[in-house]
Amino acid sequence: MKLVFVEALDSRVSSIGFGSASLGSRIGVRKGLKTLERAYEAGITWYDVAPSYGDGTAESICGEFVSRKRDSVYVCTKVGMRPTNTSAAMRVLMPLARAAITTFPALQKYVYGVRPAPFKVPLSGELITTSVEESLRRLRTDYVDVLALHRPTAEEVVREDIVRAVERVIRDGKARAVSIAGDLEAGMRGLDESLPYRLVQIANGPFMPNLEKLKERALPGRTFVTYGTFSSLNRLVARMNAQEEISRALHELGYRGNPAEVAATFVADYAFATNSVGITLFSMLRKEHLDFNLSRLGNHLTREQLDPVVAALLEGVPRADPMPFSPLSQKKGGSNHVSREYPPKNYM
Repeated sequence: MKLVFVEALDSRVSSIGFGSASLGSRIGVRKGLKTLERAYEAGITWYDVAPSYGDGTAESICGEFVSRKRDSVYVCTKVGMRPTNTSAAMRVLMPLARAAITTFPALQKYVYGVRPAPFKVPLSGELITTSVEESLRRLRTDYVDVLALHRPTAEEVVREDIVRAVERVIRDGKARAVSIAGDLEAGMRGLDESLPYRLVQIANGPFMPNLEKLKERALPGRTFVTYGTFSSLNRLVARMNAQEEISRALHELGYRGNPAEVAATFVADYAFATNSVGITLFSMLRKEHLDFNLSRLGNHLTREQLDPVVAALLEGVPRADPMPFSPLSQKKGGSNHVSREYPPKNYM
């Protein structure tokens, strides 16, 4: 496993992070714990969670795992998003729905399409204090390595009561560092050297090169955490089918397979190449996910090698952020090849 140095924690952590958004929703407790253990055995030490993930249950599942490995893992949780209350009937039906989806995968868009979405709550000093305490209880720990403001507005990032609250969380030992997990505007505001944010978590991809813009203002000691690697998959396939020169450029770099296979491999390589000294989050619910990510991590393609493809993709196209999702099944191996199945949306 490749390790990267996070100055705010004075520690080296895995460059691949485990995104826990689906713990407790798309997979239950038993499979969730098995998935977390599998990632840990592969060398992954960074675990990203939030109170809203897994319909409000992800922190508790992660906490059972973390309680056995606290000294060897790094945990980031968040404040600012809440899960919608799940009815008793829905809690009973979800395990049955997961079993049905295993047998009939086509059902997943109907089942998950009716699940209530998390919602943003206004940040305040009091909310930060109470949310941290609740998260620590669910995570079975007395501190988290990183506390992130979850989808804050640019105004919330700089508001004095919020800044003082996160500073107090650090001073009290409840978190070792604070981060912003939000959009580009909030991330930019958080890079101000007078503010306490030492990490920024943001969506990043060839059609949404947010990290490139953040790096232009990066200060020493900041670490970037990226996600949404596969959010541009369908868009990339469409461009490859429409523009032969894009497919040709990818072929010249050694990519082989059908357009969906090539696209999935390319966006993974892009994620690792652009955030080579930071952490890239993935939702690795199946072993195939993990194996594929590890194989691409060792691919060693550079940003300079990928730039001609990115330039061709962006030429004359407005930069937009599509809704993120991740591959359902990914194939292990050193070649530029992945399987043909792709999964449900991964909300991070």
